Amino acid sequence: MRSTKMITIAVLVLAFAGTVSAQKKPVFSSSYTNLSTCKELGGQEGTDPAYVCKGPGGYRLRIYSSATMTHITAEKGDESTPVANIGFDWAQNKARAEWRLANGKPFAVILRIPKYDGRTDDEPGVGKKIGEELFVSGIGDWEFINGSVDAKTPNANVKARQIADKGYQP
Repeated sequence: MRSTKMITIAVLVLAFAGTVSAQKKPVFSSSYTNLSTCKELGGQEGTDPAYVCKGPGGYRLRIYSSATMTHITAEKGDESTPVANIGFDWAQNKARAEWRLANGKPFAVILRIPKYDGRTDDEPGVGKKIGEELFVSGIGDWEFINGSVDAKTPNANVKARQIADKGYQP
């Protein structure tokens, strides 16, 4: 009888421990990719080159241009997630991407990008640059994470990370 009680107690303790560990909060961290170190992929005749930048967890960023925009996508294997579309005046050589990680696995990218004034459909270009924002974009299974913070906001980087982390759902 006593050994049956001990086994029952041990099973209950192990079940409780499993439940507690399953509810454990993820550990958030950041990893950075300096976009000036990306590998250039030669463009076809008459086109701008594309760039590929290594990221954490098997991800990479692909940067390419079309018309008046620069496009950035996060890629892993056959999976591709649009991250941002930016006007041509964006200074790739001065930029870096912040990857948000949960337990060491990437789930979002934060980029500092220019903000433009509104343009009507019949005006060329993206408009006049009026500031910068930290743009938050989920990747992979977290594509639904999307937000931005005006770069002039106090603690803008912290707030951008909070947007990403709050959207993470294991």
